Amino acid sequence: MSKTYTKSAVIQIVASYFQAKDCKNLYKDNCINFTGETKDTKENYSKVIVDYLIEHIDEYKKGLNTITVTRKTSYKTGSHIGKSDFDFNKRPRGERREEKIAHAMYCQYKDVPAVFGKILDYQIPLKNTEHDVGLGKIDLLSVKDGSKPGLKIVHFLELKRDDSEETLLRCILEAYTYSKIINKDKLCDDFNIPLSKKEFCEFVIAPLVYKDDGFESQLEFVEPLINSLDCSIEIFVWDYKDGKYVIEKMKQ
Repeated sequence: MSKTYTKSAVIQIVASYFQAKDCKNLYKDNCINFTGETKDTKENYSKVIVDYLIEHIDEYKKGLNTITVTRKTSYKTGSHIGKSDFDFNKRPRGERREEKIAHAMYCQYKDVPAVFGKILDYQIPLKNTEHDVGLGKIDLLSVKDGSKPGLKIVHFLELKRDDSEETLLRCILEAYTYSKIINKDKLCDDFNIPLSKKEFCEFVIAPLVYKDDGFESQLEFVEPLINSLDCSIEIFVWDYKDGKYVIEKMKQ
């Protein structure tokens, strides 16, 4: 980022989403991906944004708690079968690369569990109709057994490709927003995840970032937000070795 911004300028950008009652689109703003320090106070950009969000955390949560979109058709895409022929060491780059990596991870972990369990699907759509402008897709969805009998833990995995320039803050805000938009009851029904009285779900927001992109250094700036949101958040890092995707939990 060549241009630098003052602390007040960054806060003004974030505050404008609250004023417009449009918190669901905050994660898309360019300021969420700012790296470096503010021009005047020399504070990390993510820290400035997180401090503001924590100060207005109740308003932020309230703004997202009223935006559930229920997909009439299934969240599960029937055509998501077969094998991945993606060559990690070749193109494509960019967003299409992210989809290809997600598909390859799904193929590798749909039967054999990763640290976050078995992957149920990739690119899970949020839109119900074409009028739901701006809604994206959950990159990966996984499930595993919890520590209590009958408990299922469902991870909303927000994948970042190995050439991504997005911040850890962006990962968290995007995944958190998606978890509010999606109808969790229908999601569980579509993927046959039990929701009876004896069996219940815990939903986890899970950024899945590339190991060598320096995301660990950003953790200190987003930890206060992680502790303030009304959900479980786990961060995972991935690597590609010997033709396999290796996934570990980020050390915190």
